[in-house]
Amino acid sequence: MKNSISVASRYVEAFFEYLSEENKLDELDNYVNAIKNVVNKINDDKLFFDLIGNPLLPKDFVVQQIIKVAGIDDIHFNKFITALVYKKRQLMLPMIFILLEQKNMELKKLIKVKMITPYKLDEENVSELSNIIHKKTGRRAIIQSVIDESLIGGLQLQLEDTVFDYSVKGMLEKIGREYASKRG
Repeated sequence: MKNSISVASRYVEAFFEYLSEENKLDELDNYVNAIKNVVNKINDDKLFFDLIGNPLLPKDFVVQQIIKVAGIDDIHFNKFITALVYKKRQLMLPMIFILLEQKNMELKKLIKVKMITPYKLDEENVSELSNIIHKKTGRRAIIQSVIDESLIGGLQLQLEDTVFDYSVKGMLEKIGREYASKRG
């Protein structure tokens, strides 16, 4: 069965709603980390990926293997994994992890920001940028700094799925595209 983001988002919404009804949203971090453990194992261990994706293995065995790797023994988490496996959606866990982590970040009023600069910024500039992002989004920024000397100057920001390019390289590329489109 083809994995799709819309199907994964329905599972995330259902799990989130279930946790809300059970008053377990305060444990969402634990569930996100448990799924992260499984996703890391899926990405790092082809044997594990093949094992949990094998349609010939008993579903209960697959559930047990996933729960063992998750490192959490929780009835709510176990029900979620069981539902995924019985619906043959366990290979959607990487996509589910991304969506559930985003949901968790929204709940905590946090936002992940990837800041790409040609050189390391001092703490004062990073703090100022963090404050600006907080004012614009209403969420506290968790900034991951990446150095890319090819930007020449300025910076690029990636907030969730949106990229803001304020780099010299980006401006030069834009000028080049505009010039090329006018020249034919």
